[in-house]
Amino acid sequence: MIKTIINEEEAFAVNEDFDARLWKFGQHKVPVLVVDNFYKNPDMVRQLALDIPASTNKRIRGGNPAQRINAFYELSGMAWAFDQLSRTYFPEIMKNKPFEYMQNSFMNATFMVNVMQSDKLPPLVPHQDNPSGTNLASTIYLNNANECNGGTSFYEFGGETGFTDQVQLKDGNVGMDVAGTVTVTKYITDSSHDWKMIGLVPMQYNRMVLYNQALLHTAYVTPSMFTDTIYRINQQFFI
Repeated sequence: MIKTIINEEEAFAVNEDFDARLWKFGQHKVPVLVVDNFYKNPDMVRQLALDIPASTNKRIRGGNPAQRINAFYELSGMAWAFDQLSRTYFPEIMKNKPFEYMQNSFMNATFMVNVMQSDKLPPLVPHQDNPSGTNLASTIYLNNANECNGGTSFYEFGGETGFTDQVQLKDGNVGMDVAGTVTVTKYITDSSHDWKMIGLVPMQYNRMVLYNQALLHTAYVTPSMFTDTIYRINQQFFI
């Protein structure tokens, strides 16, 4: 019998020389942090994502069109990097968070990876992870250079970067017009009706993206991008 044992401290070590840049999108200049060379050993994280089968169970993936991995590993060693980046680039979110907030968050975090292909994309619109405006989300791209395509795109809906009280969710989706009267018939990526794409962070291996959970966004995927044996694989955190 051959059985591998993970060394989480090594596998999830964050590169101390990462390259962080703040991008701003749209008329509201919404900040999105782009961090390149994030992991010290990205190949180890990628291999872990490839080794663990992804689940189609809705209890695990929720309403996400991707399949998902959700496994428990020790990730608290990453907290220092997210704390440093969040307090530097998102002070308005972190100002009321206690000192131990990020450490506690990563002690409870899981190894969550979305696994997606681009055929049979469902009719979906960009979404918010959480409308509160007081939490952050992060994605880390694990596709290698030969597999990278698309990225994460951000939107305004009727000129706003989040849903307003007047927009009503229906069956987990929302109409394409501000009035909510147009049925969604496709997976929306580029600007359409009252949806305006205001920015795109291209996929790049070992790139981490950090943003406010209230921002409207989606995985920028078109039908020809991830087919046959190629999958879109990205690690996800909700902080």
